[in-house]
Amino acid sequence: MKISIIIPTRERAMYLGASIRTALNIEDDNIEVIVADNASTDNTREVVEAETDPRLIYLPSDRRMSMRENFNRSVCASSGDYVLFIGDDDSVVTNQFRYLRRILEEQKPDGFSWFKATYGWPIQDFGNKTGGLRFYRKDSFGAPISYNPQDDIDALMHCKLGLLNPTPAIYHGCASRQFLDRIAPAPGVFFDSTIPDVNFQYRCIHLGGKFLHADHPFTINGYGPASTGGAHSAVKPDSLSAKIGRSFAAENRADPYEDIIDHALTVQLVFFSTLETLRERGGFTDPVPQYTDWYQYALNATRMKPEHAAQIEETLSSYAKRTGTQEQLTAARDRPARAKRTLSERLIRARSQISSFRLSAEQDSLNTVLTATNVCDAVLGQDYGAVLDKTMSTADAWRAAKRRAKEFTRQL
Repeated sequence: MKISIIIPTRERAMYLGASIRTALNIEDDNIEVIVADNASTDNTREVVEAETDPRLIYLPSDRRMSMRENFNRSVCASSGDYVLFIGDDDSVVTNQFRYLRRILEEQKPDGFSWFKATYGWPIQDFGNKTGGLRFYRKDSFGAPISYNPQDDIDALMHCKLGLLNPTPAIYHGCASRQFLDRIAPAPGVFFDSTIPDVNFQYRCIHLGGKFLHADHPFTINGYGPASTGGAHSAVKPDSLSAKIGRSFAAENRADPYEDIIDHALTVQLVFFSTLETLRERGGFTDPVPQYTDWYQYALNATRMKPEHAAQIEETLSSYAKRTGTQEQLTAARDRPARAKRTLSERLIRARSQISSFRLSAEQDSLNTVLTATNVCDAVLGQDYGAVLDKTMSTADAWRAAKRRAKEFTRQL
């Protein structure tokens, strides 16, 4: 079984080398690592070409394109039986990859998702919670569970996004090529709206399939001021994140598969727009979303990004008029704003924090997603294989991980 690890990139050579190395350090001849360069003008090419591993494939572009186009051409260029995406500031947890392969080979799911650890690149003035990893008991050594994402269609229609867990993922998750071909909206088109990972998630919820999820970190989600996710939450209009966000939006608008709703650089509108674009283009007319719930969710962005409030209101009013849902939009305006987290979600988060520990990712005066990966592997060890064999309990594996963490800290 061949597995394609795809790393889309643009102007982030400072992160990219460490990300590539986490994948190339995997001792596995049946992988390919594809770096899909979206017309970078920094030293991205030099970073890639400094590597001589034959498993590494460089996929440059001579023009700037949308995120969707870059993801789509990467799938077309790949040859793996399974396709896995990570960002250029992320990593594959090198020595845990063998267990990911084992699960895919033994169970052959349509898709597989997992818990992704989080690492903040320690950039000056970026934040004091960067440069380390937090390990959670509930998100380590969990055996794979099976589910059908179609069971979550009601939660999606009612905008209960917190209930979409587990959920299909192509980014920090993987899908089989057979499944991707089967659900593709057109030959050679795997994503038909501007945010490919959310597009894939919602399409899977509508169509269903054989999916697995494991609460165990096979990848690490890195973030920094140049990350795309930060662009959607940038507050200062002159910040690097905001500039990246504006470029990101312009490229999406030039894409022939542009969303039918302008999502105005807010995460809430991204999710709503992706759903409505998918339904219109894919003919998913039944069931119908509860628009009052979705409008309320989208309006929440006006609290966090007041500078976009007028644009958000105009966008939603225009869409409500087009779809005849003005009454639902009015009802959403009359509702109190949603809390960022419910009381039960805050309690769950608090319990999770109690059963966790944090380690610095610094090694030999370096602190990158590569050193974070090395720390993660040192703590997790090889116990996940024993858990899969059912010769070790998850509780015993967690206790062993904590002992290794203490020993690792003493050695620093």
